[in-house]
Amino acid sequence: MRTTRLAASAVTALALIAGLSGCSKDKEDHSAHASSTTAAPTTTATTSAAKLTGSSAAPLPPPSPTHPPAPAPAPLTDVDCGPVTGGNGATAHVIAFASDAGRPGCTEAINVVSDYLDVPRTGDAAAVDGWTCEPQPDTAVPHICFNGGLTIGLRGDAAPASPPPPAPTPVRTVDPTKPPVTTTSSVPPAPSPDVEDVNCGPVTDAGGATRHVIAIGNTAGRPGCTEAINVATAYVTTIAPSDSVVVQGWQCNSQPDTTTPSVCSKDGLVIALRAN
Repeated sequence: MRTTRLAASAVTALALIAGLSGCSKDKEDHSAHASSTTAAPTTTATTSAAKLTGSSAAPLPPPSPTHPPAPAPAPLTDVDCGPVTGGNGATAHVIAFASDAGRPGCTEAINVVSDYLDVPRTGDAAAVDGWTCEPQPDTAVPHICFNGGLTIGLRGDAAPASPPPPAPTPVRTVDPTKPPVTTTSSVPPAPSPDVEDVNCGPVTDAGGATRHVIAIGNTAGRPGCTEAINVATAYVTTIAPSDSVVVQGWQCNSQPDTTTPSVCSKDGLVIALRAN
């Protein structure tokens, strides 16, 4: 009986030890699981903070391949706008030159050059459609037009026609049918016949007064009425700063004569303007 009780006590003790051991293991497993569960967020937060601050910040993503950067504009170059014909009959190509200020359009370049070439001109600079056009000492591009940093050139021989020379002054003689008398002749020239004055008609001056145009006859001859009227009309309708004015090659001026207060003279011929 005593032996049986000892055996039962031993079994009970072993069971108690086993139970305590199992509880202890469960507590250790639960502690380990809890520790692992709470430690993970701390590590993640620390890692995220490290990526957002300091030198360890994450780099930005590369540009999207569907939106590449716009290409740089190509530099301007000279443009040949085509040929034109000058007033001299030669041809040239109109070049729109590129510069820092830009490049002229071909339509404007052709218009400016055509207006420059269509008018007879001297070698001086000329204002054409807001541009300045002129010849230059360049055999390849002998004429240019420029405006605000823009330049148009004529590459070739086209140029404006030269203005016609002035008409020669006609020689007036008393009698065109008579041969001239040479200075080596020992015979004195015959006296000129008397040439009468001619009243060519009235003209009105700038003040509204009437003047009678008289073609005076003298040894040099007598002016024609058509020329006398033209000269007198231009003279009396011109407001000049002085009494002496050159009109169509005639020297016109006032004189202290109440009957004929003004005269015009040229090559010995005289036009008188008589008061009404």
